[in-house]
Amino acid sequence: MVEILKTDALIFGGGVAGLWLLNRLRSAGYSAWLLESGSLGQGQSVASQGIIHSGLKYINDGTLNRSATTVSDMPGLWRSCLQGQGDVDLQGTRVLSDDYYMLPRNSLRARVLSFLGSKALASKTKRLAPDEFPAFFQGNVKGPMYRIDDFVIDVPSLLTILCSRQQESVFSIDWNEARLERGDNGAISGLVFNDGTCIEAQQYISCCGGGTESLLRQSGLDAAPMQRRPLQQVMVRHRHTGPVYVHCVSSSIDLTPELTITTHSNKAGQPVWYLGGRLAEDGAGMNANNLIDRARRTLTDLFPWCDFDGAEWATLEIDRAEAKQADGRRPEDASLVTHLNLAVCWPTKLTLAPALADKVLAHFQAQGIAPSPQTGAAPRFLSSPRVAATPWENL
Repeated sequence: MVEILKTDALIFGGGVAGLWLLNRLRSAGYSAWLLESGSLGQGQSVASQGIIHSGLKYINDGTLNRSATTVSDMPGLWRSCLQGQGDVDLQGTRVLSDDYYMLPRNSLRARVLSFLGSKALASKTKRLAPDEFPAFFQGNVKGPMYRIDDFVIDVPSLLTILCSRQQESVFSIDWNEARLERGDNGAISGLVFNDGTCIEAQQYISCCGGGTESLLRQSGLDAAPMQRRPLQQVMVRHRHTGPVYVHCVSSSIDLTPELTITTHSNKAGQPVWYLGGRLAEDGAGMNANNLIDRARRTLTDLFPWCDFDGAEWATLEIDRAEAKQADGRRPEDASLVTHLNLAVCWPTKLTLAPALADKVLAHFQAQGIAPSPQTGAAPRFLSSPRVAATPWENL
């Protein structure tokens, strides 16, 4: 006799977005299981810098564009969760830095852009006196510096906490051993394993990031066009041990900082700078050695008091997967595309994982999808995945 397991929601993809959604659905009374084909967070989540944005980097001419408005309340929401008072209990998640900074280039235009940004988010921005500068910058920077409402979390720690809250509902899947099948009406009828076991759900949810295309292709669906915006980030381990968390704003009119730096630790506990921003976007497709040369020149120009001789360098290619936009630009919000009983989700960025969960729950309510009393035992024949290693772990 074929075994049929039933659940309200079956989530594919164990990054931050999928795990956050799992927590929200189960706290709302739904039966929900998450399936991951590799390691939790592999790909976009674990490669994230871990910045929870306030929206200041999306300021233009002193006004809030839609991207800035969308994320402006996210730091407060995340902080509530970190204190155990939000929609998802994140107590125990490691915070790398409670503070984040913005440093304009030594030019009038960059300083004006930073000033306008600080006015647009005045309650979340503070211009610092020189003696308030982080230790790395004190005595070395003469121009203005701002503390902004962004902060940085350790993503592997976040993944561990999100999974631990719902450990009994997170499973590994081998797609050589299972397939999605559709009924005559085109809706997904179930996830069928090679031994005949079937998992049936009211709603199937893809949070697979770059794996969304293969999942849809495997199920014979083409209902959610996706775009990719690649990055190539640089990692550098050097002798400067002080942690640095800063957006370096250039003199050009650009919503993306010239350089965004976060500090992480390798396996030996040594600090590694992780470089994003315009450097990473322009670095997509570049020869790795050429990009490292550019990064070295940029850092030397920005921080002339630092010596990068003997530093260890590496690059990481990241393929950001998002809902397709007509102009190919970054979506301004989390995205949800639905087709019959399938929902395809992209958070767009780490910060917006809570907003994506809100969209899914609103979709459930709009469609009248209520917790079912007929759900049964979880698929205990499946193993549990581990959290992915960080890209800077062995640098």
